[in-house]
Amino acid sequence: MGMRYSAICFDLFHTLVDVATVPANVGAATADVLEVDQGQWNDACFSSVHEICEVTEHQDVVQQLAHSIDKNISLRKIEKATQSRQARFDYALAQVENEIIEQIQSLRNSGVKTVLVSNASSGEVSAWKDSPLASCFDEVIFSCECGMAKPDPGIYQLALNKLGVTANQALFVGDGGSQEHEGARAVGLSPVLMKKFTWDNLSKEELRLRAMFADYEIYHIGDLQPIVHVE
Repeated sequence: MGMRYSAICFDLFHTLVDVATVPANVGAATADVLEVDQGQWNDACFSSVHEICEVTEHQDVVQQLAHSIDKNISLRKIEKATQSRQARFDYALAQVENEIIEQIQSLRNSGVKTVLVSNASSGEVSAWKDSPLASCFDEVIFSCECGMAKPDPGIYQLALNKLGVTANQALFVGDGGSQEHEGARAVGLSPVLMKKFTWDNLSKEELRLRAMFADYEIYHIGDLQPIVHVE
């Protein structure tokens, strides 16, 4: 069995883990604690207000995001929201589906190199070292540590350089948020749209727009095997 691709760059959130699926007893949703609209909170998180290219304190990030929506949100609410948000992100990184771990390890065992490329602020990935995913990658790149974020071509090139491969040898697998597939394609990577965590949460129109920049579309991570390998 041969390989079409010798390396895979993976997105993290909404691709391999999803904070939205964390049980409410772990921590309430941040928007609920702050008493703001969920859509407004999501928009703030994906805006330039969210500092993801520098090391930050989680509470400072939550405060900046919250006050971009409503400057009157109290410090007490922000403190409570930060604690809850930290618990939810930590849980998501700890409780990873077995299939995802097994499939990535299977790809690695077949000779595929793997790198994680994630847009994340410091608090969101502070529990990474204890995650079962941490042992699944040859290299790990977080925007808050490297100073670049998707879709900046530089972060994809950094991933390729770390693995020692060229763009035409690699896939980029992600949910398509933050224009990550456009950035991947611009560098020469083959984008794969993974819809496991977005299929039920995004509109058909949004899914269609994200698919425009993908060479492949998959639902389960196991669907990568026939893309990577050639009989």
